[in-house]
Order: sequence, then structure tokens, then C-alpha cells
Amino acid sequence: MPTLTTTSKGGRPRKSDVEAKSLHIIETASRLFAQQGYAATSVEQVVAACGVGKDTVYRRFPSKLALFEGVVEHARTQTVAHFQTTMATQTGDALSQLRAAARWLLTANLDPTLIAFKRIAFSEAIVVGQAVASRTDDPIMDRLLSLITDAQKAGALARGDARFLAAQLLSSIAMGPMIDAMLGGTTYASPRAQTAYFDKAWTLFIEGAGR
Repeated sequence: MPTLTTTSKGGRPRKSDVEAKSLHIIETASRLFAQQGYAATSVEQVVAACGVGKDTVYRRFPSKLALFEGVVEHARTQTVAHFQTTMATQTGDALSQLRAAARWLLTANLDPTLIAFKRIAFSEAIVVGQAVASRTDDPIMDRLLSLITDAQKAGALARGDARFLAAQLLSSIAMGPMIDAMLGGTTYASPRAQTAYFDKAWTLFIEGAGR
């Protein structure tokens, strides 16, 4: 297998090559963790699947937990980037953009790889829970809060605690389908099923359950 790393004139690996190798390790580990779970995946399996030396992996990730933390952080970065790219194309008022963000959240929370990582987080909570919960910054939630606040100022949403409304939006839009998928269900697997569910959930969120 050809090496992913070349050297500069000084004999040291180029930064881009080092980053490429780290990404290769992360992507390989992501696939194995998603397919097999945390307990059944070993660093040795990742080493073999990557085709790199064991020392190469351990220099970057000194333990399996550190490797999983890297996998979670990579998934988080990709998810945030995809959300920002999606929202950059949205136009219209704050409520229209909030609707687009909510629709994206439903699809994102049903992504098979993210579902697999969430299963790991629940089943291995004591071991890997900190890896999932360690980050406190949340650009996606920040954007939701901003859109909800703007929609409230425009009179499109009732006044109230924006963070509470954001939590209720997430719960009504994404929580049920996500749990269904984590339990192995396929109720919301198709885009058509997701859209049908989303339209009902969004209407309920906007109108409320009162008469």
C-alpha cells in the first residue's frame, strides 16, 4: 500500500500529509465504530484497516477513548459545516429560515452514522459519555436561538424564553424519529416519510396544541 505521507526537503512530513493521514485514521475508525460499536472495535483493528503502523495511530490517539473522541469531534465538525452550508443558501424571513433549519435537523438526526454514534453514547455512557458531552459550544443551537429571537421580534412567534422554545422545537421535530431509528426502526427512513412527519410536527409547533 502506498504511503499517504511524503517528506519535505528537511526530511519532515509535510503538514498537509500529516493531516491527511490523521483524517484517514479518523474516517477508518468512524466506519468501524459505526459498524461494530465501541466495545467490539479495537485500536488494532483500526491500525490493520488503515494500513499504517501502530505507532502512527498511537502518536495521534494514545487510547481507544482518545480515538473515539477524535471520531466524535470530526463528526461534529462535519455536521456543523453541513448545517452552515445549508443555511447559507436560505432566504426569506426568520420564520422561513427557522423552518428550513428544523427540516435539516430532522434529516441530520436520522443520519445512519450519527445514529450509530448515539447508540454508542447511550450503551457505553460511563466510558464514552464525556467524549460526547465535553463540548459546550453549539453553533447550531446558537443559530436556532438567533432565528427564534428574530421571529419573535417580527411577531411570527409568541414571546417567551427562546432557549425553551428551541428545546421544544428539537423535541417535536427530531426526538421521536431519532429514537425510532436508534431502536432499529425504519418508519422515517425515506425522504417522503420524513417530509410527511415534518409537516405535521412543524404545524403543531407553530400553532400549538390548544384549540
